[in-house]
Amino acid sequence: MNTPLPCVAYATTPELQTQVSQLNQALQTGIRADQSKLATHLIQDAAHELITTFFTDLITNLQRAGDLPAYHDGASMVREIADKLTHYLGWASAFFSNERIKPAVSHYHTMMLQRPVDGSMQPIIAFAMPEPLAKRLEQLLVPLSQGQAASAHEGIEALIEVIDLALHALLIKPKQLMKFNFVVDKTLNGVISLTQSLSFRTLRKIGEQMPPEHQPVLANHLQQFIVTASQAQAA
Repeated sequence: MNTPLPCVAYATTPELQTQVSQLNQALQTGIRADQSKLATHLIQDAAHELITTFFTDLITNLQRAGDLPAYHDGASMVREIADKLTHYLGWASAFFSNERIKPAVSHYHTMMLQRPVDGSMQPIIAFAMPEPLAKRLEQLLVPLSQGQAASAHEGIEALIEVIDLALHALLIKPKQLMKFNFVVDKTLNGVISLTQSLSFRTLRKIGEQMPPEHQPVLANHLQQFIVTASQAQAA
């Protein structure tokens, strides 16, 4: 890993990493054939991974621990968010061109890294995380992992900050780099804002209903994303 520490890092597929690398190389060398269809596919895949990694996996594991109304509602909301993102990212592809997607694909390429896991290299997506957030997360993990936090509130709020970083890295920054016209930019801003408001409200409801015995599920979910300098040295 070459990204600055601390950072957020999560597993991606070898296929996505390879395709982003190949598309970036083609665009950097000035390919003339239209690459918008492939770029749309890759951006939609990256958005789907984001939703699955940060939302779906947490809710699935919480539902295994216990069937609470907030968990069920959260699963439904995540599906709605995923559908909206897929739809509007596909809609925006009508405005793609090789020159427009070139800086966005290059940005994705910088986040595609690898880390050693069990003797082999695992493809990951990684981006920087503010040091104060990393320290706060490390402090929260101990009581959450033991089910002894006063509530899940602080853990959920920290998760929301991590997700906000992910949304900026994988959706907001690429959108900015593609420099859409006012109408397209405003529409995509609205979709991203809706994603944030719906998902964060859902997570806060989950935090309100989460019993202490489910706090370790949240701790495990948070822990998998955090990479600090001390963790990197230990690895």
